Amino acid sequence: MRIKQASVSIVSIPMNYEVQHALASRSTARNVIVTLEDDQGHKGFGESCPREYVSGESVDSVIKALTQHWFSKIEGAEFHSFGELQRWVEEALQQLPRDQHAAFCALELALLDLFARSKQTPVLRLFTDQHFKPQLYSAVIASEKIENVVANAHMVKKFGIKMCKVKLVSDLEHNQKILTAVREVLGTEVSLRGDANAAWADADEAESQLSTLTPFELASIEQPLASEDLPGLTQLTAAKITPVMVDESICSRADAHQLIEQKACDLFNIRISKCGGLTNSIALTKLAAEHGIGCQLGAQVGETSLLSSAGLTLANLTPALKWREGCFGTLLLEGDPFSPVVQLGPGGIANLSENPGFGISPDTSNWQKYAE
Repeated sequence: MRIKQASVSIVSIPMNYEVQHALASRSTARNVIVTLEDDQGHKGFGESCPREYVSGESVDSVIKALTQHWFSKIEGAEFHSFGELQRWVEEALQQLPRDQHAAFCALELALLDLFARSKQTPVLRLFTDQHFKPQLYSAVIASEKIENVVANAHMVKKFGIKMCKVKLVSDLEHNQKILTAVREVLGTEVSLRGDANAAWADADEAESQLSTLTPFELASIEQPLASEDLPGLTQLTAAKITPVMVDESICSRADAHQLIEQKACDLFNIRISKCGGLTNSIALTKLAAEHGIGCQLGAQVGETSLLSSAGLTLANLTPALKWREGCFGTLLLEGDPFSPVVQLGPGGIANLSENPGFGISPDTSNWQKYAE
Protein backbone atom coordinates (compact mmCIF):
# COMPACT_ATOMS: atom_id res chain seq x y z
CA MET A 1 0.00 0.00 0.00
CA ARG A 2 1.39 3.39 -1.03
CA ILE A 3 -0.12 6.62 0.26
CA LYS A 4 -1.04 8.75 -2.75
CA GLN A 5 -2.76 11.74 -1.17
CA ALA A 6 -3.65 13.27 2.21
CA SER A 7 -6.30 15.91 2.87
CA VAL A 8 -8.00 17.51 5.84
CA SER A 9 -11.56 18.73 6.44
CA ILE A 10 -13.46 20.38 9.28
CA VAL A 11 -16.97 19.34 10.26
CA SER A 12 -19.13 21.56 12.44
CA ILE A 13 -22.14 19.75 13.91
CA PRO A 14 -24.79 21.31 16.17
CA MET A 15 -25.41 19.37 19.38
CA ASN A 16 -28.88 18.53 20.67
CA TYR A 17 -28.07 20.14 24.00
CA GLU A 18 -25.25 22.13 25.60
CA VAL A 19 -22.60 20.27 27.56
CA GLN A 20 -21.14 22.24 30.48
CA HIS A 21 -18.22 21.72 32.83
CA ALA A 22 -15.80 23.86 34.79
CA LEU A 23 -13.37 24.38 31.91
CA ALA A 24 -15.74 24.86 28.97
CA SER A 25 -19.25 24.69 27.60
CA ARG A 26 -20.07 23.39 24.15
CA SER A 27 -23.13 23.31 21.91
CA THR A 28 -21.38 22.58 18.60
CA ALA A 29 -18.90 19.83 17.74
CA ARG A 30 -16.09 21.16 15.54
CA ASN A 31 -13.87 18.25 14.57
CA VAL A 32 -10.95 17.61 12.21
CA ILE A 33 -11.22 14.79 9.66
CA VAL A 34 -8.19 13.44 7.76
CA THR A 35 -8.65 11.50 4.52
CA LEU A 36 -5.86 9.30 3.13
CA GLU A 37 -6.01 7.68 -0.31
CA ASP A 38 -3.72 4.93 -1.58
CA ASP A 39 -2.56 4.12 -5.13
CA GLN A 40 -5.37 1.57 -5.51
CA GLY A 41 -8.13 4.09 -4.81
CA HIS A 42 -8.90 2.99 -1.25
CA LYS A 43 -9.69 5.76 1.24
CA GLY A 44 -9.25 5.83 5.00
CA PHE A 45 -10.54 8.35 7.51
CA GLY A 46 -9.36 9.65 10.88
CA GLU A 47 -10.75 12.15 13.36
CA SER A 48 -9.67 14.32 16.25
CA CYS A 49 -11.38 16.79 18.58
CA PRO A 50 -8.65 19.25 19.61
CA ARG A 51 -9.00 21.06 22.95
CA GLU A 52 -6.66 23.89 23.93
CA TYR A 53 -7.20 23.29 27.66
CA VAL A 54 -6.24 19.61 27.26
CA SER A 55 -3.28 19.23 24.89
CA GLY A 56 -2.83 22.89 23.91
CA GLU A 57 -4.26 22.28 20.43
CA SER A 58 -6.93 24.08 18.43
CA VAL A 59 -8.57 23.18 15.14
CA ASP A 60 -6.26 25.69 13.43
CA SER A 61 -3.10 24.33 15.08
CA VAL A 62 -4.05 20.76 14.16
CA ILE A 63 -4.56 21.71 10.51
CA LYS A 64 -1.22 23.56 10.51
CA ALA A 65 0.61 20.56 12.01
CA LEU A 66 -0.98 18.19 9.50
CA THR A 67 -0.48 20.27 6.36
CA GLN A 68 2.96 21.71 7.20
CA HIS A 69 4.52 18.65 8.84
CA TRP A 70 2.74 15.30 8.82
CA PHE A 71 1.31 15.16 5.29
CA SER A 72 4.76 15.52 3.74
CA LYS A 73 5.92 12.56 5.83
CA ILE A 74 3.00 10.28 4.95
CA GLU A 75 2.44 11.05 1.26
CA GLY A 76 4.43 8.58 -0.80
CA ALA A 77 5.03 6.26 2.16
CA GLU A 78 4.66 2.53 1.42
CA PHE A 79 3.56 -0.18 3.84
CA HIS A 80 3.77 -3.81 2.78
CA SER A 81 2.73 -5.19 6.16
CA PHE A 82 1.03 -4.12 9.36
CA GLY A 83 4.38 -4.50 11.09
CA GLU A 84 5.88 -1.85 8.82
CA LEU A 85 2.97 0.47 9.56
CA GLN A 86 3.34 -0.09 13.30
CA ARG A 87 7.05 0.73 13.16
CA TRP A 88 6.34 3.98 11.30
CA VAL A 89 3.71 4.98 13.86
CA GLU A 90 5.89 4.04 16.83
CA GLU A 91 8.84 6.00 15.47
CA ALA A 92 6.61 9.05 15.01
CA LEU A 93 5.27 8.70 18.55
CA GLN A 94 8.77 8.71 20.05
CA GLN A 95 9.26 12.32 18.93
CA LEU A 96 5.64 13.49 19.15
CA PRO A 97 5.25 16.87 20.93
CA ARG A 98 2.46 17.04 23.50
CA ASP A 99 0.74 19.76 21.48
CA GLN A 100 0.46 17.56 18.40
CA HIS A 101 -1.32 14.56 19.91
CA ALA A 102 -4.75 15.40 18.47
CA ALA A 103 -3.19 16.11 15.06
CA PHE A 104 -1.38 12.79 15.02
CA CYS A 105 -4.50 10.99 16.22
CA ALA A 106 -6.45 12.02 13.11
CA LEU A 107 -3.56 10.94 10.88
CA GLU A 108 -2.96 7.61 12.61
CA LEU A 109 -6.64 6.62 12.63
CA ALA A 110 -6.87 7.39 8.91
CA LEU A 111 -3.77 5.29 8.30
CA LEU A 112 -5.18 2.34 10.25
CA ASP A 113 -8.56 2.67 8.53
CA LEU A 114 -6.94 2.81 5.09
CA PHE A 115 -4.63 -0.16 5.66
CA ALA A 116 -7.45 -2.29 7.05
CA ARG A 117 -9.74 -1.36 4.14
CA SER A 118 -7.00 -2.25 1.66
CA LYS A 119 -6.86 -5.69 3.29
CA GLN A 120 -10.68 -5.95 3.53
CA THR A 121 -10.48 -6.51 7.29
CA PRO A 122 -11.58 -4.61 10.42
CA VAL A 123 -8.97 -2.54 12.24
CA LEU A 124 -9.45 -4.75 15.31
CA ARG A 125 -8.25 -7.75 13.27
CA LEU A 126 -4.94 -6.00 12.61
CA PHE A 127 -4.20 -6.22 16.35
CA THR A 128 -5.88 -9.46 17.44
CA ASP A 129 -7.86 -12.54 16.35
CA GLN A 130 -10.20 -12.36 19.33
CA HIS A 131 -13.96 -12.22 18.91
CA PHE A 132 -15.81 -8.90 18.77
CA LYS A 133 -17.54 -8.32 22.09
CA PRO A 134 -20.38 -5.94 23.06
CA GLN A 135 -19.11 -3.17 25.35
CA LEU A 136 -20.91 -1.72 28.36
CA TYR A 137 -20.82 2.09 28.38
CA SER A 138 -21.38 4.72 31.05
CA ALA A 139 -23.62 7.76 30.89
CA VAL A 140 -22.45 11.33 31.55
CA ILE A 141 -24.47 14.15 33.13
CA ALA A 142 -22.91 17.52 32.31
CA SER A 143 -24.89 20.55 33.40
CA GLU A 144 -24.85 23.04 36.26
CA LYS A 145 -28.61 23.60 36.04
CA ILE A 146 -30.47 21.31 38.42
CA GLU A 147 -33.48 20.99 36.10
CA ASN A 148 -31.17 19.74 33.33
CA VAL A 149 -29.42 17.39 35.74
CA VAL A 150 -32.78 15.89 36.72
CA ALA A 151 -33.87 15.55 33.07
CA ASN A 152 -30.61 13.86 32.12
CA ALA A 153 -30.80 11.53 35.10
CA HIS A 154 -34.27 10.44 33.97
CA MET A 155 -32.84 9.75 30.51
CA VAL A 156 -30.11 7.60 32.07
CA LYS A 157 -32.73 5.71 34.04
CA LYS A 158 -34.87 5.22 30.94
CA PHE A 159 -31.91 3.74 29.07
CA GLY A 160 -31.22 1.37 31.96
CA ILE A 161 -27.59 2.45 32.29
CA LYS A 162 -26.03 1.45 35.61
CA MET A 163 -22.90 3.66 35.55
CA CYS A 164 -22.83 7.44 35.34
CA LYS A 165 -20.32 10.27 35.54
CA VAL A 166 -21.52 13.59 36.94
CA LYS A 167 -19.81 16.92 36.22
CA LEU A 168 -19.15 18.90 39.40
CA VAL A 169 -18.40 22.59 39.99
CA SER A 170 -16.28 24.67 42.36
CA ASP A 171 -19.04 25.27 44.92
CA LEU A 172 -19.57 22.51 47.49
CA GLU A 173 -23.19 23.35 48.21
CA HIS A 174 -24.09 23.21 44.54
CA ASN A 175 -22.25 19.91 44.15
CA GLN A 176 -24.38 18.51 46.96
CA LYS A 177 -27.49 19.69 45.13
CA ILE A 178 -26.35 18.11 41.87
CA LEU A 179 -25.51 14.75 43.44
CA THR A 180 -28.66 14.75 45.57
CA ALA A 181 -30.76 15.29 42.44
CA VAL A 182 -28.99 12.46 40.62
CA ARG A 183 -29.29 10.03 43.53
CA GLU A 184 -32.99 10.85 43.97
CA VAL A 185 -33.64 9.78 40.37
CA LEU A 186 -31.16 6.94 39.97
CA GLY A 187 -31.09 5.55 43.48
CA THR A 188 -28.13 3.79 45.02
CA GLU A 189 -27.90 0.90 42.54
CA VAL A 190 -26.27 3.11 39.87
CA SER A 191 -22.51 3.65 40.28
CA LEU A 192 -21.59 7.36 40.25
CA ARG A 193 -18.30 9.04 39.44
CA GLY A 194 -17.48 12.73 39.80
CA ASP A 195 -15.59 14.95 37.38
CA ALA A 196 -14.43 18.32 38.69
CA ASN A 197 -12.53 19.40 35.56
CA ALA A 198 -9.95 21.18 37.71
CA ALA A 199 -12.63 23.22 39.49
CA TRP A 200 -11.04 23.00 42.95
CA ALA A 201 -8.28 25.39 43.99
CA ASP A 202 -5.92 23.04 45.81
CA ALA A 203 -5.58 19.65 47.45
CA ASP A 204 -6.86 20.87 50.81
CA GLU A 205 -10.09 22.10 49.25
CA ALA A 206 -10.44 18.88 47.27
CA GLU A 207 -9.99 16.81 50.42
CA SER A 208 -12.60 18.88 52.21
CA GLN A 209 -15.14 18.60 49.40
CA LEU A 210 -14.61 14.87 48.87
CA SER A 211 -14.92 14.19 52.59
CA THR A 212 -18.25 16.03 52.64
CA LEU A 213 -19.40 14.23 49.49
CA THR A 214 -18.55 10.77 50.86
CA PRO A 215 -22.24 9.85 51.47
CA PHE A 216 -22.82 9.96 47.70
CA GLU A 217 -20.38 7.04 47.27
CA LEU A 218 -18.39 8.33 44.32
CA ALA A 219 -16.37 5.56 42.68
CA SER A 220 -13.76 8.07 41.48
CA ILE A 221 -13.09 11.79 41.16
CA GLU A 222 -11.75 12.92 37.80
CA GLN A 223 -9.26 15.79 37.44
CA PRO A 224 -10.05 17.44 40.78
CA LEU A 225 -7.13 19.88 40.44
CA ALA A 226 -5.35 21.78 37.69
CA SER A 227 -3.57 19.48 35.24
CA GLU A 228 -0.11 20.77 36.20
CA ASP A 229 -0.69 20.50 39.97
CA LEU A 230 1.06 17.17 40.43
CA PRO A 231 2.04 17.83 44.09
CA GLY A 232 -1.61 18.49 44.89
CA LEU A 233 -2.72 15.37 43.01
CA THR A 234 -0.11 13.36 44.89
CA GLN A 235 -1.41 14.68 48.22
CA LEU A 236 -5.00 13.94 47.30
CA THR A 237 -4.19 10.45 46.02
CA ALA A 238 -2.34 9.66 49.25
CA ALA A 239 -5.35 10.82 51.29
CA LYS A 240 -7.37 7.89 49.85
CA ILE A 241 -10.75 9.56 50.25
CA THR A 242 -11.94 8.86 46.70
CA PRO A 243 -9.85 7.24 43.93
CA VAL A 244 -8.24 10.02 41.87
CA MET A 245 -8.47 9.91 38.07
CA VAL A 246 -6.45 12.23 35.83
CA ASP A 247 -7.67 13.45 32.46
CA GLU A 248 -6.19 16.75 31.29
CA SER A 249 -2.98 15.69 33.08
CA ILE A 250 -2.49 12.61 30.86
CA CYS A 251 -1.90 12.92 27.12
CA SER A 252 1.60 11.63 26.40
CA ARG A 253 3.76 8.77 27.60
CA ALA A 254 5.97 11.36 29.32
CA ASP A 255 2.88 12.49 31.25
CA ALA A 256 2.18 8.91 32.26
CA HIS A 257 5.71 8.26 33.50
CA GLN A 258 5.67 11.48 35.54
CA LEU A 259 2.28 10.66 37.10
CA ILE A 260 3.42 7.15 37.95
CA GLU A 261 6.74 8.35 39.41
CA GLN A 262 5.01 10.91 41.64
CA LYS A 263 2.12 8.59 42.57
CA ALA A 264 -0.23 11.38 41.53
CA CYS A 265 -3.30 9.31 40.64
CA ASP A 266 -5.09 5.98 40.88
CA LEU A 267 -6.61 6.04 37.37
CA PHE A 268 -5.95 7.35 33.85
CA ASN A 269 -8.73 8.66 31.62
CA ILE A 270 -7.63 7.57 28.14
CA ARG A 271 -9.25 9.62 25.39
CA ILE A 272 -7.95 8.58 21.98
CA SER A 273 -8.01 12.07 20.46
CA LYS A 274 -5.91 13.73 23.17
CA CYS A 275 -3.65 10.68 23.61
CA GLY A 276 -2.28 10.65 20.07
CA GLY A 277 -4.39 7.91 18.53
CA LEU A 278 -5.12 4.25 19.01
CA THR A 279 -1.57 2.92 19.16
CA ASN A 280 -0.47 5.35 21.85
CA SER A 281 -3.69 4.79 23.81
CA ILE A 282 -2.98 1.03 23.82
CA ALA A 283 0.55 1.73 25.06
CA LEU A 284 -0.77 3.96 27.87
CA THR A 285 -3.22 1.29 29.06
CA LYS A 286 -0.41 -1.27 29.15
CA LEU A 287 1.89 1.11 31.04
CA ALA A 288 -0.88 1.82 33.54
CA ALA A 289 -1.52 -1.90 34.10
CA GLU A 290 2.17 -2.51 34.76
CA HIS A 291 2.04 0.01 37.63
CA GLY A 292 -1.30 -0.90 39.17
CA ILE A 293 -3.18 2.07 37.71
CA GLY A 294 -6.71 1.57 36.41
CA CYS A 295 -7.99 3.05 33.16
CA GLN A 296 -11.19 4.55 31.84
CA LEU A 297 -11.94 4.89 28.14
CA GLY A 298 -13.01 8.50 27.81
CA ALA A 299 -14.39 10.53 24.93
CA GLN A 300 -14.17 14.12 23.77
CA VAL A 301 -17.55 15.82 23.67
CA GLY A 302 -18.96 15.65 20.15
CA GLU A 303 -17.09 12.69 18.70
CA THR A 304 -18.59 11.31 15.50
CA SER A 305 -19.01 7.60 14.80
CA LEU A 306 -15.40 7.50 13.61
CA LEU A 307 -13.82 8.20 17.00
CA SER A 308 -16.57 6.14 18.64
CA SER A 309 -15.52 3.15 16.51
CA ALA A 310 -11.88 3.72 17.45
CA GLY A 311 -12.95 3.78 21.11
CA LEU A 312 -14.85 0.51 20.68
CA THR A 313 -11.72 -0.98 19.11
CA LEU A 314 -9.67 0.05 22.14
CA ALA A 315 -12.35 -1.32 24.47
CA ASN A 316 -12.23 -4.68 22.70
CA LEU A 317 -8.44 -4.71 23.01
CA THR A 318 -8.44 -3.66 26.69
CA PRO A 319 -10.93 -5.77 28.67
CA ALA A 320 -9.56 -4.47 31.98
CA LEU A 321 -11.01 -0.97 31.43
CA LYS A 322 -13.02 0.02 34.49
CA TRP A 323 -15.43 2.31 32.61
CA ARG A 324 -16.18 3.27 29.01
CA GLU A 325 -17.52 6.61 27.83
CA GLY A 326 -18.60 7.82 24.41
CA CYS A 327 -20.71 6.34 21.60
CA PHE A 328 -23.37 9.00 22.12
CA GLY A 329 -23.98 9.35 18.37
CA THR A 330 -27.16 11.25 17.50
CA LEU A 331 -28.25 11.15 21.12
CA LEU A 332 -25.90 14.15 21.35
CA LEU A 333 -25.18 15.25 17.77
CA GLU A 334 -27.79 16.63 15.37
CA GLY A 335 -26.35 14.35 12.69
CA ASP A 336 -23.26 12.31 11.84
CA PRO A 337 -21.05 12.57 8.73
CA PHE A 338 -20.49 8.80 8.88
CA SER A 339 -22.79 5.82 8.48
CA PRO A 340 -23.95 3.65 10.09
CA VAL A 341 -24.17 5.79 13.22
CA VAL A 342 -22.33 4.18 16.14
CA GLN A 343 -24.08 4.76 19.45
CA LEU A 344 -24.98 3.00 22.66
CA GLY A 345 -28.34 1.32 23.05
CA PRO A 346 -30.49 0.11 25.95
CA GLY A 347 -28.44 -0.70 29.03
CA GLY A 348 -25.48 1.23 27.62
CA ILE A 349 -24.44 -1.57 25.24
CA ALA A 350 -22.50 -0.62 22.10
CA ASN A 351 -21.14 -2.88 19.37
CA LEU A 352 -18.23 -2.53 16.97
CA SER A 353 -18.97 -3.18 13.29
CA GLU A 354 -17.10 -6.05 11.67
CA ASN A 355 -16.97 -4.25 8.32
CA PRO A 356 -13.52 -3.33 6.91
CA GLY A 357 -11.60 -0.49 8.53
CA PHE A 358 -13.46 1.09 11.42
CA GLY A 359 -16.66 -0.28 9.92
CA ILE A 360 -18.22 3.00 8.79
CA SER A 361 -18.17 5.17 5.66
CA PRO A 362 -18.87 8.82 4.89
CA ASP A 363 -22.53 9.77 4.62
CA THR A 364 -22.35 12.04 1.57
CA SER A 365 -25.34 14.21 2.39
CA ASN A 366 -24.37 14.77 6.02
CA TRP A 367 -20.72 15.30 5.09
CA GLN A 368 -21.72 18.13 2.74
CA LYS A 369 -24.19 19.50 5.30
CA TYR A 370 -21.66 19.78 8.13
CA ALA A 371 -18.38 20.42 6.28
CA GLU A 372 -17.02 23.94 6.70
